[in-house]
Amino acid sequence: MTTDDILKEIVSNSIDTNFNNNISISVLGQEVTLKGIVKSYDEKDKIEQITWNTFGVVSVNNELAINNEN
Repeated sequence: MTTDDILKEIVSNSIDTNFNNNISISVLGQEVTLKGIVKSYDEKDKIEQITWNTFGVVSVNNELAINNEN
């Protein structure tokens, strides 16, 4: 398992613990990219914050989209 794989698993577990989303997480050289659809701007921001708070993360690309269906 590479360092990127370990970091991806840690971020994924942190997000899954707090949210029930199907978010795509990719890691390249401690840079994390988040993709997927979330329910609100608040949820998008919280997921980004969880990612930033993960030890080893040096950059976050938050490409999460907001689901506008009500």
